[in-house]
Parts: sequence; C-alpha cells; structure tokens
Amino acid sequence: MAVDIKKRTEYFIRDLHARESMRLGCYRQIGKRERKEIELRERKARHEAFLKDLLRKRGVSPIWYARIFYIFGHIFGLIASRLPQNWVSWFEDLLEFWILMRYKKYLKEMTLDAAMRSMIESVQLKRLPHNEPAEDAIRLFESYIQEQELSLSRVF
Repeated sequence: MAVDIKKRTEYFIRDLHARESMRLGCYRQIGKRERKEIELRERKARHEAFLKDLLRKRGVSPIWYARIFYIFGHIFGLIASRLPQNWVSWFEDLLEFWILMRYKKYLKEMTLDAAMRSMIESVQLKRLPHNEPAEDAIRLFESYIQEQELSLSRVF
C-alpha cells in the first residue's frame, strides 16, 4: 500500500509537469500579442518550475511524454498565433479549464489518500513508514487551483 500511494502521488506530479510544459510551449508562441498571454506564460513558467523542483526533491524523472507535450504545445501555439484573437482567447480559456479540472481531480485523490493514511495510522496507533501524499504536494495543488479559479473568474 505504501508504494502504491507514493507512486500515484509521483504520477500526479509528473503528469501535471508534462501538461504545464505543453501549455508553456503553447504560450511561448501565442504570448506575443497581449498582456493576458504574457501573464499566462509567466504563471505557467512558475508552475512548471515548482513542479520541476518537486520532482527533483523527490528524485523522480519527468514522465516520458513531457517532451512530446512540450513540442505539441509549440505546434498548437504556432497555429493559434495565426488565428483570430477571439479564437485564441477561447482556446486559452479551454486550456485553463482543462488543467483546472485535472488539478481538482488529482487533489481529490491525494486528499483521500492522506485521509486513508491518517485513518490507518490512528487504527494501528503507529505511524506508517511513508508520508505520502506529502503536505507540500497537497498545498501546491491547492494554490494552483486557487490561481486557476481566479484566472477563470476574470473570464466568466
């Protein structure tokens, strides 16, 4: 059980790192027209840096498709940079909503894993040999969700 929760938490972090890489690649291409896109690019770069740091601290390498997502992000960004501005805005809002749903799903599963770990520890009256999902990952996901919701609330 300890290994499964740890691997699942690491998968969540690795998967979100890949998705943030894709979005960062996309915003590097589109982000030349408007202040909003520049802010999005800066936020995505910050998110990717935090996730990369979390991977480094845990000694985990990025997921295999992270580089492919990053390249696809650049391709989507190049295509979107030639589209009308209202289409690009719709595309950005869709990406924001998509990643928000992913963050919420992963946060819910990590919170349930943490509650399960706490319940097992209280029943056994001893601490488990692992501390997964760690509080740093849960807090990081919560802060990202707040940022995403704030960004989407400006749109809708």
